Amino acid sequence: MSSTSKSVVGAVSCGLLLGGFVAAPPASAAVPSNDNRADATRLALPAEVTGSLVDATLEPTNDSSNCGSTDASVWYRFKAPKRGAVIIQLDAGGEMDATVDLYQQVRSKQRFTDCSETNNKGVATIDTEGLEAGADYTVRVGRQTGSVAAGFSLRVLVPSPPPEPPGKPLPAKGVRNSVDRLLNPGDAYWTRMEEGRTMRLSLRVNQCTRLDVYGPGTSSFGGSMLKSLGCGGFSLFTPTETGRYFLVVRAGRSRDKQPYRLRVAPARRDDTTPGIFIGNNAKVRGRVNGGIDSRDLYRFDVTRRSTLTLTVTGRPLLRLVRDDGRRIGRGDYIERNVAPGRYYVAVQGEGKYTLKRVSRTITKSAVTFNGRRKATTRPGSTTRLSLRVRPSVSGRGVMTLERLDPIDGWQFLRRYRVNVTAGSATVSFRPPSVGRYRVTGDYKGSRIAAASYAGTARLKVQGPLVD
Repeated sequence: MSSTSKSVVGAVSCGLLLGGFVAAPPASAAVPSNDNRADATRLALPAEVTGSLVDATLEPTNDSSNCGSTDASVWYRFKAPKRGAVIIQLDAGGEMDATVDLYQQVRSKQRFTDCSETNNKGVATIDTEGLEAGADYTVRVGRQTGSVAAGFSLRVLVPSPPPEPPGKPLPAKGVRNSVDRLLNPGDAYWTRMEEGRTMRLSLRVNQCTRLDVYGPGTSSFGGSMLKSLGCGGFSLFTPTETGRYFLVVRAGRSRDKQPYRLRVAPARRDDTTPGIFIGNNAKVRGRVNGGIDSRDLYRFDVTRRSTLTLTVTGRPLLRLVRDDGRRIGRGDYIERNVAPGRYYVAVQGEGKYTLKRVSRTITKSAVTFNGRRKATTRPGSTTRLSLRVRPSVSGRGVMTLERLDPIDGWQFLRRYRVNVTAGSATVSFRPPSVGRYRVTGDYKGSRIAAASYAGTARLKVQGPLVD
């Protein structure tokens, strides 16, 4: 036996003599150096670091997230910048779901400030202002309970200061530019507006970029605004005094560059009341561009309770309101029963369109034998078969006559197609024999009147009983 084999045997024998074989203990887990709050990694702003939640643990007390349950955490520390604004961006690696919390360190206590959890792209963001300049803040990165552990990248950034008055003059044709949450959080412009003259505001964006409007005499863009478009868009604005108005384009929460086009122009007849009148059964063609000409406004009147149908072709959509602003419907097809009154329909969006309006008076119709819903007559008599429509409109109608077979039920006898004039149509009918008859009717409507079901009338033809 070789010396090496002996050594092994001797080692095993020695182990057995001591009470059995004992395996060597595993190496200690590589716990992150900033696993505890007391050991938080100090950051000098702006900062970008990488970290890991692999083998991270939780402290016995005060180690939880305000944005969800977690089973591990690591910590960072920084001093708030002078302006008191920071953006914290967390990118979780792999398939890890994580949270990020911000606290102010007040002596031995933690004062919660804000938190965020990763979205379906593994990204979490805290965008906050109002931090106490020079105060100590801690950042907690946590792994959501049950999630896989992985690395991450963390950025604590100081955004550029927001714009201050007066900004740049806005060109007559508007401006194309971009904002960025970090490098250029906002752009300011000014333009002169006149008291009582309605203006169109348009901010075309592909992200949630905001437009704020401030009035004459504004010395800071931190105060109250006169108008705001939260995610861009189109709106009307009517100044209450003549002077210089300020328009501030502010970046949204997105990390990406945010292009925009800003325009301001006077409102035209098709932008606001009274709008363009559209007659009944009329078609109009137009175009909206999704920017400064995002809306065409039409008005129409309904004189009787009616069924209203509005259709539009192309990409734009419709928005229907009463003259008091009450919303009625929206979409590319609107069908409603409406009361008499004045209405407005806006065509909104981008592209060419054809708008058609059809209003049909709601009708109520009835059929009768000799003016009654139930009538009796003698054999050989001629009866008046009538279709009456209210209100007194014209159009087409149908009356269908049946006789009753006492064994097999109602049997078709005759159909009358009639022209309704001033709400009435009448034909003569001479029953061929004694028995029971009935008529059902329909008013088929017209271009201006809606169809209606006329119901049923019954006739009994009976002579003297003979034994």
